[in-house]
Amino acid sequence: MKNLMIIAVVLGLLTGCSTTERLSNQDRDEAYLAYIENQQLVGQDRIRTFRFSGWRALSNNYLIISTSPRKKYLVEINGFCPNLNHAQTIAFNQSMSGSLETRFDSISVPESPGSKCIIKSIFKVTKEQVEEISVLDKIDNEQKETEK
Repeated sequence: MKNLMIIAVVLGLLTGCSTTERLSNQDRDEAYLAYIENQQLVGQDRIRTFRFSGWRALSNNYLIISTSPRKKYLVEINGFCPNLNHAQTIAFNQSMSGSLETRFDSISVPESPGSKCIIKSIFKVTKEQVEEISVLDKIDNEQKETEK
């Protein structure tokens, strides 16, 4: 029993030390936009052979989708997509089957029925770029701490 209490206290301390403050959604969105500009990512109007494989929300305005293990895309939503950042599932509303298009297609979040999030931009990204994008909020936090 004593060992169990010690383990619980140690785990609590480790958890407290390992948490990092996250940027606000607005700051994260600004970091993603700056990354797009700095990397000179070129938007494309359509993913021609779209087969949805997986996704990860970055904020309520950005997500990364996969069409295969090697093909990844950074997707920007036109405006705010409620609950995207906390959604467990998403659905694609496609104007043409087999492709995903900006301005015509949208994403729906089951937690926000009735709202369709129009796709504003699609950027093809490499695995390395996905890793860089995934840590942007951590990097920005560290930079802000050093500026203080």
